[in-house]
Amino acid sequence: MNSWQGLFKGTDGTSLYYEVQGEGPPLVFCYGLTCRREHWHHQIEYFSQNYQVVTFDYRGHHRSSAPSNDQHLTLDWCAQDLLELFKHLNLSQAVVLGHSFGVPILSKFIPLLSEKIEGAVFICGSVTNPFESMFHSNRMTFVHRLTSFIQDQAPEAMGFLWQKFTEKNRLSYLMTSRLGFNASRAQESDVFNYIEGVNRTPFQIFHSLISDYARYDGRENLKNIHCPTLLVAGDADQITPFALQEEMADLLPESQLIKISGGSHNAHMDFPEQVNRAIEAFLKELRNR
Repeated sequence: MNSWQGLFKGTDGTSLYYEVQGEGPPLVFCYGLTCRREHWHHQIEYFSQNYQVVTFDYRGHHRSSAPSNDQHLTLDWCAQDLLELFKHLNLSQAVVLGHSFGVPILSKFIPLLSEKIEGAVFICGSVTNPFESMFHSNRMTFVHRLTSFIQDQAPEAMGFLWQKFTEKNRLSYLMTSRLGFNASRAQESDVFNYIEGVNRTPFQIFHSLISDYARYDGRENLKNIHCPTLLVAGDADQITPFALQEEMADLLPESQLIKISGGSHNAHMDFPEQVNRAIEAFLKELRNR
């Protein structure tokens, strides 16, 4: 199987890492905040048999550098990085897929390069302040304000707390598997890989990006996405509840919404076969247009 990896530069000089696996029509995957390429492994293994699968690390994540200017940790800069990746790989047509934080990034990116986007897949994401509806209430807004205050007053202490809270242990596994996954379906290795990705991401990177996301309202942007768009949503998603997916489906000019029964915020990992089949059917529809 043809595969390679490399680096490309953001417009501000930030060094960004990417991987390509397989051959065929390009599929560009955008993972969630603090996640890793491994978060897509069920999809990479499946789709790289017949497609060219492209993954990359956001600025400040894993093998990519953090920008020298911390004001460049925003959705707009992440969308701009995606533009540079398309240029670097000379992609003329592609389908883009985003999970969670990848969805607001794509909502900004797609209208910038609409002529090259054949279709989009949004998985368990939203384009409005995530704290307003997380766990079906707005209580997480207070948590965000508190951590923001600590970060402003004592960033080293906040970084220490972040590292301790996200340590890879049985307690973090129990919490994560129940709040972010379907605990009865998810593979233990998938949950621990997610926890490890969070722990390896500095709090300052997470905080800057999630704070920018919390200020974003992309509902008008959705109206400017004219490519066919598949929304995949878990009906047990506590991070981006299903009602948000319905709202986005109504705003997108050409959309279809698929509900994954029992699916959590990581429905593509809880039920990978079902999600992969849904995406494959969508890709076949695009080819037959």
